[in-house]
Amino acid sequence: MPHHSVSLTRMRITGKLAAAALSATCVVTVAACSSPDGASPNQTQLSPAQRLAAAKAKVDAAPSVHLQLASSDVPQGSSGVVSADGWGKHPPAFKGTFKVSLKGVQADAEITSLGGDVYARLPLIPGTNKIDPKTFNVPDPAVLFSPEKGLTTLLTATTSPSAGDKVRRGSEVLSTIKGSLPGKAVTDLFLIGDSNGTFSATYGLTDTQELRQVAIAGPFFGAGTTSTYTLTLDQYGRPVTITKP
Repeated sequence: MPHHSVSLTRMRITGKLAAAALSATCVVTVAACSSPDGASPNQTQLSPAQRLAAAKAKVDAAPSVHLQLASSDVPQGSSGVVSADGWGKHPPAFKGTFKVSLKGVQADAEITSLGGDVYARLPLIPGTNKIDPKTFNVPDPAVLFSPEKGLTTLLTATTSPSAGDKVRRGSEVLSTIKGSLPGKAVTDLFLIGDSNGTFSATYGLTDTQELRQVAIAGPFFGAGTTSTYTLTLDQYGRPVTITKP
């Protein structure tokens, strides 16, 4: 066999070995390799339900996460949470500020929840005092970060999840997943809403399955009403200290 034929054969063998090695590397480290269209194989292979389950696992495993809550289309004169900004930790704990409406009158409350106890600094009341959040018709905010009873249980309770459009949020481009939530799943968590109704949910996820946004719309203030609560989660794992006041 001519020398150049041997060289070509060796080149073909070497090329095939290199391709096989690259494929094996992609299997072992899926996130490090991209499919031809530039998308992560991990992202393209996961179903919407699997992506929501992966997002739940990431939140549940994070030592801490920053949470912002906003609302829209809240009926005038209603009572409930209008907005919030704070930090949650695992094991479940929370510190931050809530804007609460009591029959249409809004007030800010600094909230700390730790070890099953909730403390609040309220307007016109001196100092920080231990409270029962149910008397204000709001949940214990630390429960939002419980893997068994908190916010992330909504991801796996979502029915008929389907992939939506990509949206830009700041410097990030998020994949959206849409679905429905049974009323009881929402009312058990937030302590408001029509438990017999149905809520729509839209989740925003990064390419690494990090949950960034949750928008829930439905009868939060009774049958026949439609209001929306939007939660934004970011700064996963940032060092945060939460102590009882």
